[in-house]
Amino acid sequence: MRTHRDDSSEEVGPNMTPFIDMMFILVIFFLATSRFHAEERDERIRLAKSKSTMPIATVSDMLVINVDKDGRKIVDGKVRTMEELEAIVRARRSSKPDAEVVIRGDERVPFGKVHEAVDVCTRNGFKAPHVAGQNAAGEGTGTPGK
Repeated sequence: MRTHRDDSSEEVGPNMTPFIDMMFILVIFFLATSRFHAEERDERIRLAKSKSTMPIATVSDMLVINVDKDGRKIVDGKVRTMEELEAIVRARRSSKPDAEVVIRGDERVPFGKVHEAVDVCTRNGFKAPHVAGQNAAGEGTGTPGK
């Protein structure tokens, strides 16, 4: 038996398909254009615990200096001498005066080794290099958010 439906009683809502398509395009765009620095994700560096909650940034003009458990300074994935580190910091300061510096020191390294990197940065004109740590949730902190 056939029954007749009254179409006038159905509610018509907005078509969500274009909205969902646009959201997928935006997500893909931001994933494709975001750059994450490998230096900031170096798992060999175990950061000290901190209560601050600033996230690891994805800023391209940021200089990241890692200090591993043996006190070696690592920039751009390469172990650097103090002279090389000084030259890198000086060059960054002259090419990008408003650049940020983040020093990621392993929690197992004596602080004096981290302070050497801080000292190089302050001698070359960076007023407040940031020392990164790790909050209770295990997320990197101390990096300035942009």
